[in-house]
Order: sequence, then structure tokens, then C-alpha cells
Amino acid sequence: MAGLLFGFDGRIGRSLYWLVQIPLVVIVLMYGEHVDPLLARWFPYSVFEGLTFALVLAAPLIWVQCAIAIKRYHDRGKSGFWSLLLLLPVVGWAWVLIECGLLPPAKVDEGRPVRQP
Repeated sequence: MAGLLFGFDGRIGRSLYWLVQIPLVVIVLMYGEHVDPLLARWFPYSVFEGLTFALVLAAPLIWVQCAIAIKRYHDRGKSGFWSLLLLLPVVGWAWVLIECGLLPPAKVDEGRPVRQP
């Protein structure tokens, strides 16, 4: 399980991607709804300290998101660098969600992905 959530090598299918992605989205939404207001009360006068603490708390969620996106891109026959689209708000997130969550895997020939025409 740790290799699935925290490792960057290998491949995962769409079903396993969604099995991890749905709880991850729920956790991120709960984080935004409950943790951010709490941090605003704990660090009312220091934006830097509050944001730093929020990033430290969110780091495992960001890591897991990157790990499953990279593995899914490997399954699609693409480089894991495509997961850098996650850094683009809205458009990048939608692109990754559609490509990783909806499109089929690449055909495999002798262990190497083959591009579909």
C-alpha cells in the first residue's frame, strides 16, 4: 500500500486511480473546509507561518496525488512529467483528471508502450 501511495514507479489502471482519487478529493475538500479556518485562528497575524504550516500538513496529500498521476501516465504510455500539469490551476487539473481518469491505457508491445493511432 505504501508503494502505491508514495512510490513513483510502476503503472496503475483507471479503477485503482479512481479508488485513490475519490477519497483524496474528499480529504482535500475537508481540509479546505475545516483545517484552513482553524489555521487562520491559530496564526491570525502571520500569513507566512500559517501558509507554511498549511503546506506542511498538505504535503502528504500533494505527494499522493503526484504519485498516482505519474503511475497513471506511465499506464497511458507517457512520461511522468505530464503530471506537472497539476501545477496549472483548473485547466491542468481538468486535463489530468480527463487523461488519467477517463482515457484507456496504452497498448503494450514487449514491455514498451505503443502509441495508439
